[in-house]
Amino acid sequence: MRHSRLLILAMLGIQLGLFLACSSKSPTEPRIVFNDTICHLAMNRDTPRDSFDFVYSNAGDKKLVIISVAPSCECVTAKFEQKELAKGESSYIRIYFDATNVHEENFWRTIDVYTNARKEPYTLDIEGTIE
Repeated sequence: MRHSRLLILAMLGIQLGLFLACSSKSPTEPRIVFNDTICHLAMNRDTPRDSFDFVYSNAGDKKLVIISVAPSCECVTAKFEQKELAKGESSYIRIYFDATNVHEENFWRTIDVYTNARKEPYTLDIEGTIE
């Protein structure tokens, strides 16, 4: 009698495990993946402006949205399309760097990217030299 109860409990456990394993997976959240998170610029005083595209894609199952971007300095501006990206789709954030009023030879700036993928921003780095 005791063995039959243990056998029934074991079979129920196996069935529950199979049910959970075979049930449909819930979709994952959006997940942003950048091709590069650091931009390297080599500039000179004669041509003090440059741009760079931070390419990103959605590696999650739900739609990804860039909500806003926040450059750390007035010398950096950023443009992006505020659209929803489905799983596997890609887009870019184009940054413009103007070194006209930048006095240091080696510089480092950041851009915080706010998305619906997480509460904390993603930080992209812009570093380089001015000759």
